[in-house]
Amino acid sequence: MEKLLNAILLLVSISLFSQKGAIENAINEGQISADKNNGLYKNPIFPGNYGDPTLVRVKDDYYVAFSRTNGVVIWHSKDLVNWKPVIRHRLPEGYNTVWAIDLQYFDGKFHVYMPIKDYPNKKDNVFGNFVITAKNPEGPWSDPINLEIESPGSDYSGIDPGFIQTPKGEKFLYLNHGWVVRLNNEGTKAVSKPQKVYDGWNYPNEWVVECKCLESPKLFYKEGYYFMVSAQGGTNGPSTAHMSIVARAKHPLGPWENSPYNPLTHTYSQEEAFWHQGHGTVFEGADGSWWTIFHGRKNNFTEMGRPSLLMPIEWTNDGWPIQKKAVKSDDLIQKIKGENTGHGLALSDNFDAKTLGIQWYYDNAKKENFISGNGQLIMKASGESFRSASEIYNYAPNDSYEITVKIQGASKKTLAGLRMGYEGIVTDGETVSLAEGPDWRLRQSIYTLKNKKTVWLKIKNRQKDISMFYSEDGTNWTKFDCSLRSHDSYKYSLFSYGTGEALFETFRYQGL
Repeated sequence: MEKLLNAILLLVSISLFSQKGAIENAINEGQISADKNNGLYKNPIFPGNYGDPTLVRVKDDYYVAFSRTNGVVIWHSKDLVNWKPVIRHRLPEGYNTVWAIDLQYFDGKFHVYMPIKDYPNKKDNVFGNFVITAKNPEGPWSDPINLEIESPGSDYSGIDPGFIQTPKGEKFLYLNHGWVVRLNNEGTKAVSKPQKVYDGWNYPNEWVVECKCLESPKLFYKEGYYFMVSAQGGTNGPSTAHMSIVARAKHPLGPWENSPYNPLTHTYSQEEAFWHQGHGTVFEGADGSWWTIFHGRKNNFTEMGRPSLLMPIEWTNDGWPIQKKAVKSDDLIQKIKGENTGHGLALSDNFDAKTLGIQWYYDNAKKENFISGNGQLIMKASGESFRSASEIYNYAPNDSYEITVKIQGASKKTLAGLRMGYEGIVTDGETVSLAEGPDWRLRQSIYTLKNKKTVWLKIKNRQKDISMFYSEDGTNWTKFDCSLRSHDSYKYSLFSYGTGEALFETFRYQGL
């Protein structure tokens, strides 16, 4: 019975990727590609909102994972530059708010260690730490297993787990602020109380940072030393806040020695192409080269989220990893050797598949609120405004782009619309209007529909300048009189609030 259930779960996971148009050449949508097709690449390798990357290599296959509110997304590559999604795994109902994760492979299984804020039978205010496992990245994945890490109290929140295994098979899990626990042989339970063994690196006092905020330990073993790459400085705050630092020890419990070359990754000036560079994983490539993957924010476009960057690593004569001195994060950089298996995820959706496309996210709503298939998405409305509405969403990888969608079934009881950040268009089936704003702007932005059944909506973002349009035939567009300047315009969504159901068709994303 268990084998049959696992087979069914595997087919369900795989079905996510057989959807028509769900995984295809995203270049057709004008999305950005890091690969310059001449042996070189240019950062970011994941444009858009792909923060807190964690990477593991299995032979000559690379897997990178990103946390989402209620699950994880795993991608695969052979050359570290061209990536295709493997699975968007959603956790069971009741598990929400997943922060930075750690993807590992050992004992013939993939493991994702994850801190979860909301989970069943929660007893205190700190995050719980869990692990999910699978023999293949496509799944089936286990339900979350509680590591049962005891909270020691002060200076402990239990986030950003980082796993390490010794050559003898001993297993340890680090957490933020320098705490560590021993794990059992399977890596699924804590067998010791947390102990604090590391205090981070004291950066120069004149540096402009948000906080010390020691977090994101990512560990590896090399030539008798355990290396720990941690984040400091704060993820947000000033443009120069974030960084990756390195420490090493002869034993997983320390004592830890900070690198004299710290930081490994950092933004030193507002003039750099990427701000907030940090939260890195260091790893060895299949050819023996060394790399670090980390996140940053595009200069003056922090609203786009945290894209992931890839930089080559070299080793000093005294055994420390450093970024190659002559290479900047926005340079053209030599690729690692490896097969280009294709890149990207198309964001447009015809809603032909019977499961919601891998490109869509939804937070605490039940999956039953979204029924896809036969060219339509049926969305069950909820909430009293577009801020509390049912919605599916994603993040734009382009700094200029437009989105369009066809909507049917809207009414005074079932309002539906298209949103970009906190700006949006809503229809009640009789009118279209701005979804939110000051009264004077809302009064000037109400348009009566002749066709009471169907409307097409479009929002265009040109580097934060927002224009909105509607059409009654999908061809001839009327522009709203009021255009906007938005600083939160890279998360886009389809939404519906009130009661009843709205129908969405033919969603299109196009980079400009």
